[in-house]
Amino acid sequence: MTKAANSFHILSRFGQTQVYLDHVRRAADTHKEELGFLPGKVYDEFARKECLYVLVADTPQGSKYAGHLIFSQSYPTAKVIQMYTDPGFRRNGAATTLLNRFKAELTDAGFTSIYAGVAEDLATANAFWERQQFHVQRIKKGGESRKRVILHRCHELDSPQLFPRSGLNKHNPLGLQPPKVGSDLLFLLDLNVVFDLAGPRRARHEKAVGLFQAERSNLCRLAISDELRTELKETATPGKIDPMEGFIDILPEVPLRKYDPLEPLLAELHALVFPEKEKLSRNDKSDLRHIATAVQHGLAGLITNDESVLSAARSIKDKYGIELISPDAFMAARIEPQTNTFEGHEDFELRLHHVDNEHSEAIHALLKVQGVPTSQVTTAWLPTGLNTLVATRFGVWATNELVGYITWSNALATATVLARMAVNTKHAAAADAARIMLTFLIDRLPAETSAARIDLELPGSQPAVREAAIKLGFRGASGQEGLYKVALGGVLTAHTWAVHRERLERNNGVRLPDQIPHFHGPDQQIAVIGSDGDQRFITLDDLESLLAPALFCLPGRPAVITPIRRGYAEPLLGHSAQTSFLPSPRATLFRDRHYICAPTSLRHFKRGTLMFFYESTRNGGRAALVAMARVRQAYLKHCNDLGDEDFEQSVLNGKTIKIVGKSVLKTVTVFDNIFVLSRAVPLKTLVSLGCGSATNLLTTKPISFVQTQAILQEAFSND
Repeated sequence: MTKAANSFHILSRFGQTQVYLDHVRRAADTHKEELGFLPGKVYDEFARKECLYVLVADTPQGSKYAGHLIFSQSYPTAKVIQMYTDPGFRRNGAATTLLNRFKAELTDAGFTSIYAGVAEDLATANAFWERQQFHVQRIKKGGESRKRVILHRCHELDSPQLFPRSGLNKHNPLGLQPPKVGSDLLFLLDLNVVFDLAGPRRARHEKAVGLFQAERSNLCRLAISDELRTELKETATPGKIDPMEGFIDILPEVPLRKYDPLEPLLAELHALVFPEKEKLSRNDKSDLRHIATAVQHGLAGLITNDESVLSAARSIKDKYGIELISPDAFMAARIEPQTNTFEGHEDFELRLHHVDNEHSEAIHALLKVQGVPTSQVTTAWLPTGLNTLVATRFGVWATNELVGYITWSNALATATVLARMAVNTKHAAAADAARIMLTFLIDRLPAETSAARIDLELPGSQPAVREAAIKLGFRGASGQEGLYKVALGGVLTAHTWAVHRERLERNNGVRLPDQIPHFHGPDQQIAVIGSDGDQRFITLDDLESLLAPALFCLPGRPAVITPIRRGYAEPLLGHSAQTSFLPSPRATLFRDRHYICAPTSLRHFKRGTLMFFYESTRNGGRAALVAMARVRQAYLKHCNDLGDEDFEQSVLNGKTIKIVGKSVLKTVTVFDNIFVLSRAVPLKTLVSLGCGSATNLLTTKPISFVQTQAILQEAFSND
């Protein structure tokens, strides 16, 4: 008998538990839907084998049965057969007490893991097991009579083991490698890139300079081959000092592999890089030797300007795992200098605009207060001069005070973005500034960076940034200062599934199922292979959040068309191509936004439903679908109870709320993952699809999946 927390006792010896067997049987028989059915005599067998825990509560009236746990074990694993807690003792740590005792005993005995099977439709039970870090490992169909889906969950015990644990955890659901401090990506330089740096009049000189600035910013490391030194000696003018020879002395040197046409690796590379050439030139052989050397020494890859070599980059990466890239890969995307203004708290406005050298003093002061050493500010956080070739810089000001600063660079071939960000933690607008900068970063990722990874470096104490980042799908292990995420940036349909799946795997090593799954609920489990090679199951809801912005338009997923007036659609959805001279409303600062409408629409906004926004004709509206999103939750609320937290994430207020009807009850729908449709879908098309007329599209209307597919096909046909 062991004393447990919350005035509970756990009984495990047969002489103790047999007294409560009738209580255990009655509890199990009364809750067959959740616990399944076991013959009566089985409980006695488990008790005799001492595979039954009985939870007893100490009450003023004496000891009372509070729950039980039945398990089986076959070293080194165990399985939960049943776990039940009496409703009168729930929310008091009863279930956790039982499970903690079970975990502790198995850990002490050297067991490695515990398994539990939970029906997918038992939302409360699954939430409990997820909190207890029982992660879904596989999915299996239940019995034919109930046609349930059973989630087989596993918890890895913190016990000494011969083999490492899989690393499945809530901090890193996709199995991504954590961000590194600095870079250990060592690239071999082709001769032409080094000569571009030496010749200032050459067209590619600026890009070569940008590449070396990328190394100074810790985005990569560069090395030369011993062939370069030989080449310089052969081309040197007798009696004249070549400054390039002195420059390359500062770079590490890698011995270049000798050329042997019969050597298997070089023969394979010949077929991939120069498939149409039987006879190779001296330069061709040099290219192959450089690629082979990168493969042989496990380097990150080769940086070259040779188009023939770059055209084979995809096949080389697929086969050997190294990158063939040009210096362009590290050049920052050009974003035109701009100023965006946002509504802040109270009366002040927040301005996001491009950072110039004149702002350096203010940025230095901000970063110093936040604990960033001057050495890091000058080398990484505040790129100046030609360093700006590989970095983008923006700041957020409240009146004339700098509240936040962000800079980012392409860390590798545009598939990874390294961002550094800090806010003035003492300023009232710190959280707003964090939201503005993170949203701006994600929205400004170039189209070619679909499925890009973002590594976010932060100073030690930035709670406002961390909170905003986590809501946008960033994650990070406990104790790490950096956060990271994958921004899929796409609407996945049956037609685009293969494309997005391939990009996600190529850029991040994360693999989705080969075929698009059918929808059967926002909590359905999607099988994902993480970049660490382990399979895990992630709910659809969580996967869309982790990969945000992303929408998985699975076959059978419910969808609705909901109306919105032009004057409210543009500030809420951001779909207008015209620049407004007015500050953006506060709603644009939030990932979750609120759509407020009549109470009768509540039944249509189930969690996980796709929302298509129809801009009505009123006030010059387009009479077309303009954007889509997903429903996170919906609820009824009395007008008198609608407060600032409801209105600031919408575009309505206490006065304009009247436009959505006279009822004192309103439906508040929380939605996120907004995608502006590439092509607005006009009313004429909607009518032809049977989605309704201009009149009946003035209220929220569910549509079939066939209609959803047709809308998506037209809206994203050119993507």
